Amino acid sequence: MESNHIVTPVIVNIYVLCYNEEVLLPHMVFHYKKYLPNCSITIYDNESTDNSVEVAKSLGCEVISWSSGGINDTEKKRNIHNNCWKDAPCDWIICADMDEWLCITEADLNLETVKKTSILKIQGYEMVGTSTTIDLNDVDLHKIDRCYPNKMESKHLCFNKKFIEQIGYDNGNHGIKPIGNIVYSDKIYANKHMSALGLPFFMKKNKSRFVRCEAQRKKRMSTHYKDNTQEIERMYKNFYDKSKIVTSLF
Repeated sequence: MESNHIVTPVIVNIYVLCYNEEVLLPHMVFHYKKYLPNCSITIYDNESTDNSVEVAKSLGCEVISWSSGGINDTEKKRNIHNNCWKDAPCDWIICADMDEWLCITEADLNLETVKKTSILKIQGYEMVGTSTTIDLNDVDLHKIDRCYPNKMESKHLCFNKKFIEQIGYDNGNHGIKPIGNIVYSDKIYANKHMSALGLPFFMKKNKSRFVRCEAQRKKRMSTHYKDNTQEIERMYKNFYDKSKIVTSLF
């Protein structure tokens, strides 16, 4: 006998920070819309000077602009992700940077909802690509299969707002101090960090971010961005040498 039970699509709101991300932005949207087709994506744009805003709007994203005075203000970014979701009419929240692609499906979140999970456990992976162009047009980002575990990207990006009153992200969202009914998932989900996708792209990103991070470096934050060409090349080579082929992170 066939069941007449109808599974209600899970409602997910995704909040993504953005500064000059016209290259990655459409790929990020494709990733989440493929696996979470009913999701809504809001882009918090921080004074982009490229076509990020236009690209985001053309892909159906809501865009909210905010100013940091031309610097990488980690405190303001933290406050955005700690508060932007509180009035959202949805079940699940994802708070991420543009290069953080959580590997999660609607079926996964429906199951976690049944289990009354409130926060997902996540393992981060540094994805390593071999693009030779700044705009990454010579690779399929969704088929990159070289990576290695990256503890710094094992962030609690996804939680159920019905159970969480405060998520309590620290700077960079690396840690949380949640308030609410805290139940972590049994399953560990993958977060793909899409940064070292090819040396030209990686070089440009590092140098542009380095300029905006001077104030943060004085506080010993955002020190992973470099401006020395040889040092960036060594970083990329180190990432590549540590990585190996992984067939699937889903």
